[in-house]
Amino acid sequence: MSLADIREQIKVVLVGVPGIGVVHDYERMAIDRNKFLDLYKDASGRINGCTFAREKRPKKQMTMGETEKAHVFVIRRIMGLKDAEATGIIFDDHLESLGDAFDDDDTLNDACRTINPDWGPMEGSVGLQIETIEPRMFGGVLCHYAECRLCVIEAQEN
Repeated sequence: MSLADIREQIKVVLVGVPGIGVVHDYERMAIDRNKFLDLYKDASGRINGCTFAREKRPKKQMTMGETEKAHVFVIRRIMGLKDAEATGIIFDDHLESLGDAFDDDDTLNDACRTINPDWGPMEGSVGLQIETIEPRMFGGVLCHYAECRLCVIEAQEN
């Protein structure tokens, strides 16, 4: 288990969700607005994608046992808003598919111990937590926005 393996498997799960669009395994930035928006456009030219990055990393040693790290990742999902196409319903349904994808693999293809922590900043959480769902301006464009958190427990032998 390593941080690189964990990051790779989070991306594998995200890419496997139908309709996810562009997936970045780090937060993307650009000074130019158009270049920034292009980073999130899918093959059809629509703003549709997500980024994820690590937010926290507490560490705990079990008495006379292993050390565990709790990597907390923030996943930000963005999709262009088109009221006439009821994209709010599409986006909400897509978030359920996103959560289900993580529920189907609680060890991230054996890259971690679990994504269902029993200690740490997300103790008692099961899989992906969708914490914010709202319309938001993104590069000057009105979009659907969701912010999710995933706690990945990595075990290390002492």
